Amino acid sequence: MGVHGMKLTYSKDRVAEAREIRTKWYRGEKVERNPFQFIVRADVWRVGNANPYSFREVNEDPWKAVHGQMLSMQHCFDTFPDCDYLPVFTLDHLGEGVLPSMYGARQMVVDDNQPFTEGRVMRDIYDIEKLPKKVDVENSEWGKILKEQILCFLDATHGEIPVSVADHQSPYGIATKLLPNEELMYAMYDEPALVHQLMDIVTNGIIDLIETMKGWVGEDLLVTNTYNPIPKTSGLILYDDYVSVLSPALHKAFCAPYNIRLFEKYGYGHLHTCGPYFPGYLDACIACKPRSLDVSIMRDTNKTRADLLAFRRITAEHNILLLSGPGYNDLKIFDQSIFDNVYENADFDLYLEYARYGHYMSALGTYEEGLAFRRLVDRASECIR
Repeated sequence: MGVHGMKLTYSKDRVAEAREIRTKWYRGEKVERNPFQFIVRADVWRVGNANPYSFREVNEDPWKAVHGQMLSMQHCFDTFPDCDYLPVFTLDHLGEGVLPSMYGARQMVVDDNQPFTEGRVMRDIYDIEKLPKKVDVENSEWGKILKEQILCFLDATHGEIPVSVADHQSPYGIATKLLPNEELMYAMYDEPALVHQLMDIVTNGIIDLIETMKGWVGEDLLVTNTYNPIPKTSGLILYDDYVSVLSPALHKAFCAPYNIRLFEKYGYGHLHTCGPYFPGYLDACIACKPRSLDVSIMRDTNKTRADLLAFRRITAEHNILLLSGPGYNDLKIFDQSIFDNVYENADFDLYLEYARYGHYMSALGTYEEGLAFRRLVDRASECIR
């Protein structure tokens, strides 16, 4: 019966349709329309949309972790079923430090945010000898927590819904959880060979984590790219948030080779970075040869119409798909008005330009805004057929 007697109710045919169109779209095959997703914002939003639990609760109680996400999934199915939403059990609530904890880092669980890494196990690059050369995912503290939550979810949903990989960041992201970022950057100049050794160790750790999870979940259910959550289809996701901290030259020398190694093993997929990464850092992203990127923070803490058009042109030249909505605003992201949804009066020419190159549009708001968003997507699709 699921968690607390809960059983998900949804159209399996509609989910299968969404999976098919998003699979073809990501492969670059011809589709009648670009996929889109709209999430109706719920009144409750703690760990996630329509999820009533705190971060501490979902970290300490696997059944609350499962129940909270099932509530969120059911909310999506009930409020806006006519879109290409695909359910997946995500593990982001366990934080970015799951893998670093297996190297000795300490996970701090708090009430109102994901667990964070307390301190660093390395003072400088010369402490690399402190790190185990191979992690023991199965028998580690957070490996056991991870496994318990996954098995609870599979039991509650009878193996019908995929499970995503844990938040493994990127090799550089993991390295910064073990060694202060400034020390890591200094070492790139002073001890480049040791930095490559560290990057190799954590890259192997990401592989060990994914392969162990594959053993628990099964290849047919494990999602390695949560931005297009279809097993064996969408390649790997890497969270490379430090793209805009390093110079493009340092990123190309110390990060791109390990990102590419992982992409080659699990398939070229999504490269996420919070930004700002346009125009100065886009070349570093492209050097990793991602299949898709975010339309995220670009210049300073905003994104102008000119930025969006230039970004779309450059990424299209490299056959890179884009995800999220091409909305723009000259205000800073910290200005509340930037979050206002204006789909009825959206810049249709800009949406059309994005749709022409296979943009996956997603948005969040009220149900009425969802209807307006759907009309916008349909209109763009009609124009490019």
